[in-house]
Amino acid sequence: MNRSCPKAGEQYFRPKDSICGSWVTEMDAGGLLFSFGVALSFERKEDSMENIANLIENNHFYHVFQPLRRLPDQGKVGYEALIRSTSGIGPNALFQGAIEQNRLYQLDTWSIEHALSSFFFSPVAQEDGLLFINLFPSTIIADAFPLFVNDLRRRLLSFVHRIVLEINESITEEPIWSNPVFMQRIKDLRNNGFLIALDDVGEGTTTFRKIFEISPDFIKIDQFFSKELSLCKKKQKVVQLFVDYCGDANSTLILEGIEREEDFVCAACLGVTIGQGYYLGKPNRLNI
Repeated sequence: MNRSCPKAGEQYFRPKDSICGSWVTEMDAGGLLFSFGVALSFERKEDSMENIANLIENNHFYHVFQPLRRLPDQGKVGYEALIRSTSGIGPNALFQGAIEQNRLYQLDTWSIEHALSSFFFSPVAQEDGLLFINLFPSTIIADAFPLFVNDLRRRLLSFVHRIVLEINESITEEPIWSNPVFMQRIKDLRNNGFLIALDDVGEGTTTFRKIFEISPDFIKIDQFFSKELSLCKKKQKVVQLFVDYCGDANSTLILEGIEREEDFVCAACLGVTIGQGYYLGKPNRLNI
């Protein structure tokens, strides 16, 4: 069958017994095609946005927890809480939808509160481990954030020293990093006993200046550097650079995305302190 596009001015009819049913696309007077495929993509986006709105409104989320382990003995350091939706919408699409609907603060703070409550009021809380949870810069500078933090601290006072807030990178939020309120809020968090991590270093917009200014307790290197680390001298040099820096700056280095034994061994030989990835443990519900 000839599936070539119709020419300007033509109409294109699909038979009623086709797999897609009956539909028509037409060229307008200016020769622009109203494409069914394009229309469908907009409808799907609208449906997706509506689904995300419903999810946020009804808190239809849960968290899985992925272990972080020491290198080379693989002793458990703690877990990272990773948000999931009951609809199967991925985290990136979920947060992007929240941004577009101006509900990022609502979703971000709900995720933090739910993850902390789920983790520390469960049998896992009996372990002397850390919990890493993501946090957006725009959430940190929000007017309501200090009250949110005070409430968390009041309810989780005995666990605060085990909470690591991972500052999430987003290109759209890059200007926030130079906001004086942002830096002051981070100082306030640390003064209240929370630990700070910079997430996905090497993948986003983090620079050594930001690392120097924030002086995080943990630096998490993006998983790009763990992929075939054992085979790539350039990646090894970059990882070694961070190992040396963390040793001098009193920060702890975490390498994300370790999936192969060879890369695990290489990371350990380079002096990486903590690893995360499928080789060391997959994300799971707490009851698994």
